[in-house]
Amino acid sequence: MGIIIREADLIADRKLLLDILLRNREHGDNELRSRRFEWSYYQNPFGRPRAWLALDESSSRTIGMVAAFPRKMLINGKPVQGWNGGDTSIDKEFRTLGVAIKLRRAVQAPVDNGEMALLYSHPVDRMRVVLEKIGHQTIGKFVRHGAILRTEPLVQKILGRNAASTAVAGVANILPPLQWSTRFLSKQWRLRLQSEKKFGCEFDDLFARVAPRHAVINVRDAEFLHWRFVQNPLVRDVQIYRFERESKLHGYAIVGIENNAARILDLLVDGQEPMLRNILVQLIRIVRAQRISTLAVRGMFSSPIVVAARRLGFWFQDHKDAGVAVYTAKHSPFVDIVHAEKNWYMTQADRDV
Repeated sequence: MGIIIREADLIADRKLLLDILLRNREHGDNELRSRRFEWSYYQNPFGRPRAWLALDESSSRTIGMVAAFPRKMLINGKPVQGWNGGDTSIDKEFRTLGVAIKLRRAVQAPVDNGEMALLYSHPVDRMRVVLEKIGHQTIGKFVRHGAILRTEPLVQKILGRNAASTAVAGVANILPPLQWSTRFLSKQWRLRLQSEKKFGCEFDDLFARVAPRHAVINVRDAEFLHWRFVQNPLVRDVQIYRFERESKLHGYAIVGIENNAARILDLLVDGQEPMLRNILVQLIRIVRAQRISTLAVRGMFSSPIVVAARRLGFWFQDHKDAGVAVYTAKHSPFVDIVHAEKNWYMTQADRDV
């Protein structure tokens, strides 16, 4: 049985691409997935993605696909066009026939011939093994850390919903960890919830100041942030926090809320670890006051955000399907830079969605 790989035409093959995606998702809202497809493939401010289709030669049936989404990046301050691999979808009966390897090799070809500077992805563990076989390097783990802000759900799970659990949780909630105290924080810095879901030019200025401190960072300008967090159909309840001093923007935190749990989707601060501690402590206290039970953040183990979160008592939760894989041409001047975990600034905002 032969497998043919061809690059997709995003206009002519729109229905083929959407069909293969939807039929290989086992549960969920297909209407929402269709809206996400339109947003991700046809509204990306950095340009159109590229996609490849796998066809069964004997039947001419489309059996799989993979995509690469454009991301503007800075590597040692130099603008490059990076690509975020994702949406690998293969019909179940063909998943043991090397289709994934053929599709992923097709994505590598533009990197090898210089059309793409680099390719990065966040594969599930099974796909990570495939990528390593064909030359991708796993540079680290994009892991989840979390903090319990309020104890009601935990206590009720143990004691049930009753007066005793309410009393126990009430006492526990009065005594937050010492490291969440604002006594040691400068009162000149204020974190406040932005009332409007928009990003002005001050976010461009902030990124321009922060970017030179990181060897590898994806562009976070106002246009990208609006697309990623306001237009994104998968982001339903998002809060934008401004970190300010004398009304000047020095950082931001973008937080998603779902089922009484909060996740930090992106965070950028014009400063070092003390500033990260400041913004995180203020965020914890604000979100906790909303009666949110947990706050989570994902990032590399060496990420400044994750390091600061651990010092504030966030605990490591899981690393399943958390690898970060990078592929670049052997002759690329960026090889040593992008293959070092410590060089990357990466948050949830940098993942395929």
